[in-house]
Amino acid sequence: MVLGILWYCSVRYYVKPKGCSIVIYDVFGKQVKIKEIRTDFKTRDVAKSFISEYQKRFPHYYFSMAIETPEIKENTVLRIFKKDYK
Repeated sequence: MVLGILWYCSVRYYVKPKGCSIVIYDVFGKQVKIKEIRTDFKTRDVAKSFISEYQKRFPHYYFSMAIETPEIKENTVLRIFKKDYK
């Protein structure tokens, strides 16, 4: 019973990432854009797959993944357990 309540509280306020994007760096560490490369993805697994393929095609560039998460305006988890004493 207690585990079910804890699970519900943790899943209810889970912030799902909006998507992933690939960031490309050249040999000198500067961020670049290449026209032939797709950079925006919905899931992390697809982005990882494309990164591994791009590393084989473009060995002189470095690829990393950036995850876009929406902003949380207030700490809702702490608000559940906070008691107002007035």
